[in-house]
Amino acid sequence: MSKLNILVIEDNSITAKALEYDLKYAGYKVLLAHSPHDAFEHIANSSFDLMITDINLGDAYVTGIDLVKKLNTTKNIPVIYLTAHGEDDTLEDVAETSHSYYISKPYDSGSLLKIIKLTINKYKINHIEKVYLNQNITYDMSNRILYCEDKEIKLTMKENLFLTLLVQRKNQIVSTYDIVEYVWSDEFVSQGSMRQLISRAREKFAPLTIETHHGEGYRLKVI
Repeated sequence: MSKLNILVIEDNSITAKALEYDLKYAGYKVLLAHSPHDAFEHIANSSFDLMITDINLGDAYVTGIDLVKKLNTTKNIPVIYLTAHGEDDTLEDVAETSHSYYISKPYDSGSLLKIIKLTINKYKINHIEKVYLNQNITYDMSNRILYCEDKEIKLTMKENLFLTLLVQRKNQIVSTYDIVEYVWSDEFVSQGSMRQLISRAREKFAPLTIETHHGEGYRLKVI
């Protein structure tokens, strides 16, 4: 199963580094944003499974609450707030956004990791085997759904079987024989049907690269 990707938004460099260390040590991947501008860029362009954000980001105009409101308009991703002591007045605003938990700062590493696990179990994202194919494209292996920037790309059954096989052997050449066996099983398949499948896949899987290796097969190139 792929590691879960967590976006951390924290303007204090010391706290940000501590969070990054704790999360990576626990086995998660981490994206860091030190400012609202960086956070907006990640929300718009990056794939992640969970967001942890400080409320006060040192910006007079944008708070962590504003970022979550922006996130809620485009993505259904769980959120954990970090709150400093004395920010109780902001909790009413927090309640207006979709979130899972909030944690007081300075945070306790053990408590943070427990809350992350509770959030993962709540959203069942630990049951989704996501494969990150590039910055914007992910493939949910369990449910066989391809996403581009969190929007589902509709695939036929054979396109899905073909993608599953390529992802399982990404960066390896998959023989034409193996593709026919996996996608068509006992069905007869013509060269024209194979070419049509490859053509449609290249169009739908873009900007992913499916290489043709003449006389050998095809390879899904993932960097």
